[in-house]
Amino acid sequence: MYKNEIAMYPDIIKWLDNDLNEKFGKSAIKITVLDTHNSDLLNFIINLNYQKFFPEFTTYKIRQDITGFIEYKDKVELVFVECKLGKLTLINLSQLIGYSCIALPIFSILLAPEGMGSTLSKLLTSFNRKDVLEFRPNRKIKIIKWDYIKQDVDHMLSIL
Repeated sequence: MYKNEIAMYPDIIKWLDNDLNEKFGKSAIKITVLDTHNSDLLNFIINLNYQKFFPEFTTYKIRQDITGFIEYKDKVELVFVECKLGKLTLINLSQLIGYSCIALPIFSILLAPEGMGSTLSKLLTSFNRKDVLEFRPNRKIKIIKWDYIKQDVDHMLSIL
């Protein structure tokens, strides 16, 4: 198992890169997945020379763990991933909702090997409040239980 959150990043980056290439690779010019936890998103946008695609980029002073950049001819789409070692909580979800409302990724992922904590699970499954995962119309947060052994999503215990 992972000794800390940062130790998860290489596995998640590899998985997300494969996933995005499978889903968007035929239409995208380029797909880049980066560890973005140690610098503001605006710096990555500058380094990748994507400023023209994000007019508000100077306000992107957010630090999500991993970011996918899907480049097309006329736009760049974002995908955010927040990784947690422990069980996922409402606070973790709230943090990712905030990041997602600022930069509007096409989707975001909240991921942990331990899956959801009891309160988050109860809200989403027992009370069926999946509406809280939608931060804009047709833009959602996916809750993923990461299977360390398989290096993949545990589909039975995830909300995609």
